[in-house]
Amino acid sequence: MRYCKFELRRPKKISSSLVQARKIRTVLLLDQKSWKNKWGKSTSDAVRSNFKFTRTLGLNSLGIPILPKSIGSFKHLRYLDLSYDWNIEMLPNSITNLVNLQTLRLNGCSGLRELPRDMKKLVNLRHLEIDRCSGLTHMPRGLSQLTNLQTLSTYILSESNDVVMINGGELKELVCLNNLKGELEILNLGHENDTARDYESANLKEKQYLRYLALKWISDDEGTEAPVGYEKSLDALQPHLNLQELALWNYGGVKISSWLSSLTNMVNLTLQSCEKCQHLVPLNQFPRLEKLELNFLPCLEYINGEEEDLLLSSTIVLPSLRELRLRDLPNLKGWWREVVSGELLPCFPPCLSTLEIRNCPQLSCMPLYPHLEGRLDLINTRLKPLEQTVLVLESRKCSTSTTGTEIPTTPSSSFSSLSKLTSLTISEIGEDLQCLPEWFKSLTCLKKLEIQECSKLKDLSPGIQHLTSLEDLEIRNCEELEVMIPLKNNGRLRYLRLIGSHKLASLPGGLQHLTSLRRLLISDWESLETIPEWIGNLNSLESLHLLNCPKLRALPEGIRSLTCLKTLWIWDCPMLLKRCQRQIGEDWPKIAHIPDLSLRIHQGMSIRQV
Repeated sequence: MRYCKFELRRPKKISSSLVQARKIRTVLLLDQKSWKNKWGKSTSDAVRSNFKFTRTLGLNSLGIPILPKSIGSFKHLRYLDLSYDWNIEMLPNSITNLVNLQTLRLNGCSGLRELPRDMKKLVNLRHLEIDRCSGLTHMPRGLSQLTNLQTLSTYILSESNDVVMINGGELKELVCLNNLKGELEILNLGHENDTARDYESANLKEKQYLRYLALKWISDDEGTEAPVGYEKSLDALQPHLNLQELALWNYGGVKISSWLSSLTNMVNLTLQSCEKCQHLVPLNQFPRLEKLELNFLPCLEYINGEEEDLLLSSTIVLPSLRELRLRDLPNLKGWWREVVSGELLPCFPPCLSTLEIRNCPQLSCMPLYPHLEGRLDLINTRLKPLEQTVLVLESRKCSTSTTGTEIPTTPSSSFSSLSKLTSLTISEIGEDLQCLPEWFKSLTCLKKLEIQECSKLKDLSPGIQHLTSLEDLEIRNCEELEVMIPLKNNGRLRYLRLIGSHKLASLPGGLQHLTSLRRLLISDWESLETIPEWIGNLNSLESLHLLNCPKLRALPEGIRSLTCLKTLWIWDCPMLLKRCQRQIGEDWPKIAHIPDLSLRIHQGMSIRQV
């Protein structure tokens, strides 16, 4: 017998359960919750005596607090999985006696403080997986001797020089590990002038099989460190040209190393919390880039700040780009430093499917995105790039991109800008947005629309009248909104959420025409006093949530007509809840038949059912 799947309620049952299976090769103890805190020497002895020929041992998620020293006697073991055991703080050094071990999985062992000091003895180790081991403070010395290593998911540098002097491994331990593949994350990088020489000796340029590299510096919370130290350290960490994904975290340099431009195979680039960064490398060096994320770069003003060739309207920017996220770039003014006429603005490629612009209040010029499919999120930013995408493209004649892709943009063309967009979020728009503009008519395939925190918005017309494909609509905290939901001819709207303060004391009359509506949520509407009788016209309604509407007084008789209604929640509506008390409330007969009925009021940290 080479493989057996079984469940053992108690560790002591091992001997009796497997007395006939002494040569079993694979043991996977899956979801053995009853073993928690019961693994000791007797259990280990029982496992060892029965599984002494085992090559594969899976002990993940068992909650073993201390792994016994006897684990080192499993001489034939090739694969050991201790993942997601947050109780383990240390591994016995005897584990380094497993000279045949090829895979050691410790992912998710968040309580683990250090690895065994003699890890270098595991000369046959090929895969060391330590993702999400947040308690690890350093790596042991001697890892450079594990020349068979192919997977090293994380390398943690010590933040303390004392630990390095005693038993901590420096980054130069990576020098001989040129067979590393897949992903490598290096944590706690320093920025002192003398670190660059150590980092360069790690020889990342020779790691030709690495696909993903994440470099994370120790955070400079006070922002007082000189940028030059960061820049030298990054220069020394140049990876192989084959690298496809790169992430820089907490980098404190003003500029990015020039070697980044040589990574022409780059598919994914992320810059996170690079607080002093002012200059990026020219992005046109990355023809294969599919995903770009820039998060919290407060000093960045222009994405392409260098002198560039004359931009033509037929140019495609980042021709492979699928996902672009610009977050927390408070001083970002535009994609280019030089002023580009709207008529000359180039476009993102047709493959772009996700665009998020969040907390970029000054951004006013960027490539157009007429072919965007999927999701567009505009949060605390300007609407000008969106308006340009729609209006500028309409005024052009058909043009041909550098890749031969036609961009039909004239009004007579069968193509209209953003006609493939399916989801749009507009939130905290800093401009004077008082209504949804007429050019919303281009959004013919839009299925989901969220409008949030637009304090000056008064009317959803005329734009919303053209959204005939809309299925999901959310209006949140638009205080000045007076004319709402004029969707008389929309037969597709299924989900509607009205959240936050509104001036209206009753639901807008336009809602009565939404006969296809299935779910309606009304929350935090302080002025809402009544629900009209016409709610009975919503004969497809299956779910109704009324949350925190303190002035709502009663339910209409029309609610009895909602024969499809299966769920009704009334939370924190004190006046209404009094009328809906079970058996005795005046409105109880109207709702008693509803299967999923939740009536509750929150009082501090407690919840009282009504």
